[in-house]
Amino acid sequence: MEGSHGVRPLAVSTSTADEIQKLVLQLHLDIDVLFQEIRWALGEERINRLTPTLDQFRTWSRERDGLNRFWEFANLQIGGELSSNEVRDIWDCIELTLVARKRKAFTFQDYLMIAIRSDQRCEFCDKRPPEVTLEIDHIVPVSRGGAESAPNLRFLCQHHNRSRGARFHWADIWRRAIQ
Repeated sequence: MEGSHGVRPLAVSTSTADEIQKLVLQLHLDIDVLFQEIRWALGEERINRLTPTLDQFRTWSRERDGLNRFWEFANLQIGGELSSNEVRDIWDCIELTLVARKRKAFTFQDYLMIAIRSDQRCEFCDKRPPEVTLEIDHIVPVSRGGAESAPNLRFLCQHHNRSRGARFHWADIWRRAIQ
C-alpha cells in the first residue's frame, strides 16, 4: 500500500533488521545515534531537493513575499504541505548552504598532511595526477560548520569536488571512521 505522494511507507523486514543489528554490533555503534544520523541525512536530502538555483534564491530573498513564493515552490516540489516552521527551517538551511563564506588560505602544513594521508589520490575515484587535477575539499563544508583544519580536508579530483558542491554526505564520515 502506498502512502501520500506515491511513496511506500517504510517497512523493514526481520532479515533487514537483523542485518542492521549485525552492522551496529560490528561497528560498535550506538543504535540511537545511528538513527539520529539517518534522520539527519534524510532531512539533508529533503533540503537538497528543495534548494532552488542560487539566482532564484537571491531573487526571492530580495522580494517582500519571497518566503511565501519559496513555500509555494517547496510544496510543489514535494507534492504536499509544509508547515510554516518547516519552511522557515528549510529556508535558513538553504541560506547557509548558498550564501558564500570567506575561507582562510590553506597552509603548507595543511597541504602536506593531506598529501601524506591521501597518497595524493582522489578519495572517490582513486585517480592521481597527471590523469586528474586534485583539489582540496572540505569533508564537512565550512557552510555547515566544518573546520578549516587538516583533519577536515582531503583531495578530490576536480570532477568529484565540483560535482559535490556544499552538499554533505554522512557516508564520507562513516567511511573514514571504519578505515
